[in-house]
Amino acid sequence: MTQFVQLPVFALSFRRLMHVTFLGLVGLCLSVACADISFATEPNASAENQQQLQAKAKAMVQRAADSASRLDFYGTYVHQHAKGLYSAKVRRGMSPEGRATVIDALDGPARRTVRLSTEVRAYLPDQRQVRVYPGASVRLDFPHPPVYDFARVVEHYQIRLATGKRVAGRMTDRLEFIPHNQSRWSVHCWFDQASGLMLKTQTLDTNGAVLEEHSFSDLNLGPSQPPIGLEAPFKDVRSWQRVTAPIHREPMPQALKAYVGSMGFHPLAAAKVKEPSSPLPHTQWLFTDGIALVSVFFIQDPKLNGQSGSTESTDLQGATAMIIGSKSGYHLTALGEVPIDTAKSLLATLPLP
Repeated sequence: MTQFVQLPVFALSFRRLMHVTFLGLVGLCLSVACADISFATEPNASAENQQQLQAKAKAMVQRAADSASRLDFYGTYVHQHAKGLYSAKVRRGMSPEGRATVIDALDGPARRTVRLSTEVRAYLPDQRQVRVYPGASVRLDFPHPPVYDFARVVEHYQIRLATGKRVAGRMTDRLEFIPHNQSRWSVHCWFDQASGLMLKTQTLDTNGAVLEEHSFSDLNLGPSQPPIGLEAPFKDVRSWQRVTAPIHREPMPQALKAYVGSMGFHPLAAAKVKEPSSPLPHTQWLFTDGIALVSVFFIQDPKLNGQSGSTESTDLQGATAMIIGSKSGYHLTALGEVPIDTAKSLLATLPLP
């Protein structure tokens, strides 16, 4: 599902979900031997110091988000996960269709992913196909910091600030988001001191081992040369098959609005996915605790006759849990960057569409 810029979270049908390759959802450690100076919101710290650190962290996250959207840059992105290493050339800047991020895979089959404000496209030259995913991705893709709601972050995570390490040749400040309990992973983010851009992020387990990492191995700020062309270097793209994903964002249903949240996860968005082979649309709901994102898929199956089901299988690939089960006439799948028990708890407490 994921490479440098994930396809929109709503782009994953149930059939494809069952064959997900967890590229982009698991991690690399490029630690640099260097002393850190750390400041943390410890329990015994004064309320004033905690508020100051939280305000500074919030400002760093906002600056990084602004930099990821506003700055022109180009470089090499590296992602290591449970199944190996992925790398890509990435460029961000002005294109004939407005500001765009262009990612060219360096590993495996040739592939170009283009992220625009209106859609995400995947150019697949081996298949002579362009896949289009309407709408902007709900997921905050690297190098955007993975913070969806800072107010919820401070409810569930302790914040630490450290300085002293270089990433891609640039001095950084590091924010650590340490969960208050074992129901979520820790997340570390490195921010360029000069530009504010996030240069690296790690997801760590409860023992501090790195599960997943996204990072720049080299980075240049400023426009790339030549200017960004969305379809180059492919030829005859207009003759390729164009496939548009049957995904439609929808208003938050009332049952979801009334959901009080389990394990601190609250609804973020909702969508319908209409597969040609299925008479009924699939429902997808997204949840977040401020940092972690969990996607839940519902597929109604008349063969279940409304009966309650059970958990059928669980899987943990690096930082990403996958739970497959059934409930009251629906097949359910939860997929997210959380421990398995957290995904199970969320799935067990959800209302049905």
